[in-house]
Amino acid sequence: MIYTCTTNPSLDYYITLPQLMRGQSNRSDMEMFDAGGKGVNVSIVLNNFRIPSVCLGFLGGFTKDFYLEFIAHYPNIQPLFTTINDNTRINIKLMDSAYETSINAKGPHITDDEFKRFKSRLNSVYTDDIFVLSGNIEDEIKDQMIDLVHELCLDGVKVVIDSDREIIDRCLDAGLFAVKLNKSNVNGDISKVGCELIEKGVKNVLYSAPNEPSYIFTGSETLMCDNQPDSLINVTGSADSMVAGFIYGVIRGADTMESFKYANAASMATCMSNDLGSKEKIEEVFNNTEVRSI
Repeated sequence: MIYTCTTNPSLDYYITLPQLMRGQSNRSDMEMFDAGGKGVNVSIVLNNFRIPSVCLGFLGGFTKDFYLEFIAHYPNIQPLFTTINDNTRINIKLMDSAYETSINAKGPHITDDEFKRFKSRLNSVYTDDIFVLSGNIEDEIKDQMIDLVHELCLDGVKVVIDSDREIIDRCLDAGLFAVKLNKSNVNGDISKVGCELIEKGVKNVLYSAPNEPSYIFTGSETLMCDNQPDSLINVTGSADSMVAGFIYGVIRGADTMESFKYANAASMATCMSNDLGSKEKIEEVFNNTEVRSI
């Protein structure tokens, strides 16, 4: 089974304006709510591939019900969130003709008891299951999450991390199956950083950034993809789509090259869509994706 974990999910409130006028009353053209969270995005793309997954994390307050209603639209996602006392945060996305301005809330407080209940939901995770830890990890549970990653790796679980560099670095000695890097958590040359992480025990290192080639580093090869989306519509969730595409290749028994092709195809399909990439769009892009060894 595949488990995705978003410790600080959000209810994203999108507001479109003709022009944002500071200090004045503004009237919107359109408003919509969406369920935000990097791990949830991974599960949605896996759902589009018709691959089941379990969504883990923390939900609470009046925003919890909407979030669960949103997840219910995806038949291949099993929500297994831990209920907390505080409210799940609401992020505000203001979009006008020139800019998108985000106001991201800090998020709820997670108590020790709530984390223990969350951890108990992982008793059903077994050897060779995949656990994806994505997004920001609150400081108050950071140490506990790092300890949990070590426990899961020790049990033979394939752990994938797409989070800040501190989390990745503190889990390197666990034997991670994969990490996803981006521009913000790479200080220096990506080839050097990727190889260093492989030397420290990570089995697969993925990297992507806007307008740059993407890479995968393994213990035996380095692959690169120069492809860019034909038309850029949406970048939200493109990195999460890459993680989902890679996992899709892995569970199908594909080799590194094919799995990396699916990773790039999923990412580009999302960039070329109004939402996260569909299976049909991903397969279309996959057939035109070129990957080469360097």
